[in-house]
Amino acid sequence: AEAFRSTNLIWHFTDFTVAHSHLTMYGIICFFVWAGIYALVPRLTGKEAPQITIGAHFWLALIGLMFYTVPLMYGSTLKGLMWMQNKPFLDGVILMAPFWLWRAIGGSLMWLSHLFFAYNFYKMLSPANLVDVKQEAIEQLNRDESINNPCAQ
Repeated sequence: AEAFRSTNLIWHFTDFTVAHSHLTMYGIICFFVWAGIYALVPRLTGKEAPQITIGAHFWLALIGLMFYTVPLMYGSTLKGLMWMQNKPFLDGVILMAPFWLWRAIGGSLMWLSHLFFAYNFYKMLSPANLVDVKQEAIEQLNRDESINNPCAQ
């Protein structure tokens, strides 16, 4: 979006670049890496992290990313338009204060999601883990079989 001359006039030297780079690098690359880790590590170790903490990691990261990027993009657009009207630089700084607060909230949620990821990764690698993927699958199949076949009870 910033490659177009018309949008670059507005967003150049604003926090839009910060939001855009976090959206691509964090929102795409990190989520792909996490998906790969959550898919491969349980297959290698035979242990899976609790689903509740995996879900908490995902939702905290996603909501944090949205709280981080959307306000920065919106505020940066307003700031760029102010600069095009030759408003003082300090007015742009004052304008951005609430958007920077949302950025801090989003960044804090993203950081909290990293703590959940570290816990999940530890649970997948630790020797004493409560969730065994193979045993859980066998138990799930047995439960499904007993539900679908009432005569088997």
